[in-house]
Amino acid sequence: MLPCQSACPNYRNGCHKTCLRWKAFQEEQALQREAKKRYLKFHLERCAQMDRQLLSLQCRHPF
Repeated sequence: MLPCQSACPNYRNGCHKTCLRWKAFQEEQALQREAKKRYLKFHLERCAQMDRQLLSLQCRHPF
């Protein structure tokens, strides 16, 4: 179900394909997804770096 289906007074079957509001909504969603990806990538890289640093500080026993 489309989110605009219940809220848009001009809704009719298939209108989302040409609707400017729907396209703007989709673009906003795409921007939000990209921002979330950048946020997660940044923090995952920082966590991985911290893990490597902490592992390098551990004592290693010779075998």
